[in-house]
Amino acid sequence: MIQGQMAAPVGRGAADVAVFAGLQYGEQINPRYDGYNPVTDEPLNTEEKTTALSVPNFEANLQYGFTDNVAINVHGSSAGFQPGVKITLNDAKDDAHFALLPQVAFGYASMGQATNLYGGNGVRQDGAPSTGTSFTFLGGLRLMVSHKSGFYAGAGYDFLFNRNFNKTRIGQGNASVEQDTIYSTTAHQVALNLGFSIQLGFIHIRPEVAVAFYPGINQNRSVNTAGSDTVSANATGGFGWAIFPGFAIAVQSPKRALTEEERDEEAEKKKAEQRRLKHRRNRGLAVEEDDDEDDDDDERPAPKKRPARDDDDDRPAPKKKNIDEWD
Repeated sequence: MIQGQMAAPVGRGAADVAVFAGLQYGEQINPRYDGYNPVTDEPLNTEEKTTALSVPNFEANLQYGFTDNVAINVHGSSAGFQPGVKITLNDAKDDAHFALLPQVAFGYASMGQATNLYGGNGVRQDGAPSTGTSFTFLGGLRLMVSHKSGFYAGAGYDFLFNRNFNKTRIGQGNASVEQDTIYSTTAHQVALNLGFSIQLGFIHIRPEVAVAFYPGINQNRSVNTAGSDTVSANATGGFGWAIFPGFAIAVQSPKRALTEEERDEEAEKKKAEQRRLKHRRNRGLAVEEDDDEDDDDDERPAPKKRPARDDDDDRPAPKKKNIDEWD
């Protein structure tokens, strides 16, 4: 989930650095796997449910404006390293702003655990050691809106993929065997956030609440035990959700002043736009239209020409009435 971001552009050469802190709670019910009891041979279904609470939970975000409407966005969270590009769709001087933020994320985690055993001779043996790795990929698009009063909100969709590998040893001593378990999970995330930005000089405080929903989860489980064949199973269904209330503290630098070359480019663009509008007015076209093909359209009837003042000399003089006719 993207935290503490406004749809308004930061501006050319400006940066916005924000740190978000809050409480994060989530639940996830994995798809149900169908199986059987090896003793009674009766149907046996398994369903895994996980919950997580983290206080405090931190995220960080960095924006840097390349133009007045385009900025690179780099986000760091539990999803991993999350780069994106924020594109503000309307003028920076407007009261309200709308922006699109396509983004991807890559995350990796590794852990290991073991219980050390010491015999009477003092020799150490690892008891039931286990290791695990996790790789996450995320990709999606967010729509953001904000107002100069401070209100901001966002909605987005992300596709999630996670591969979790776990290696553990079952049993003791010579009777122990290694077991490898791989979970490959795909999910669809819908995220919403709502916040308000309070400006205190160059510091911005943004209280916010964000929620995410996982309406469908697809999972493949593969178990390989040494000395036996790999057992694989697929399952669909499940549901997950998460909530993240908190606040962000952001520091924003001012826009960079235009260089002489950039000022000349802006002035030339403005002159070209004025010439284009003047050309359209002279041809009797609507100024708000923006079609470059109009300049090549010679079949349009020319506007009616107003008679010049010099043309009055070639017209016959109006017939003057004599005095008797007036009487």
